[in-house]
Amino acid sequence: MKKSVLTLTVALLLSSIGMAQASIESCATKQAALEKEIRIAQQYGNSAKVNSLKKALAEVKAHCTNSSVTEDAQKKIRKLESKVSDKQRDIQETQSDLREAQAKGDMKKVEKYQRKLAEKQADLREAEAELNQARAALAALR
Repeated sequence: MKKSVLTLTVALLLSSIGMAQASIESCATKQAALEKEIRIAQQYGNSAKVNSLKKALAEVKAHCTNSSVTEDAQKKIRKLESKVSDKQRDIQETQSDLREAQAKGDMKKVEKYQRKLAEKQADLREAEAELNQARAALAALR
């Protein structure tokens, strides 16, 4: 439990400094990024940020391992796979609604479902691209 709270804390701190892919970076990369952010915060005299970044750096040094980074990346992939699956299900439902509207000859609903289908397909492509990136990042870790 404590480790997951610490992991969450580090992840939140890292995301707050603009590291969108923190969960799939190596420990060394995380440390280097935090050290860079500390130097920048010191240059601007932002002592509160320096302190929080130093705390995050200590957490990374204490708890970050290659296996924890790999585990986080695998969790992210499972979450993204679920997201893709949900979007595929949504598309199937919208396609079914579209076929129904076409069978009834309701052109207003046909247009509505065609727009929805196009939006959902774009969302699916975006989620699949995100999943492919996460898989590639995991492969790079190995």
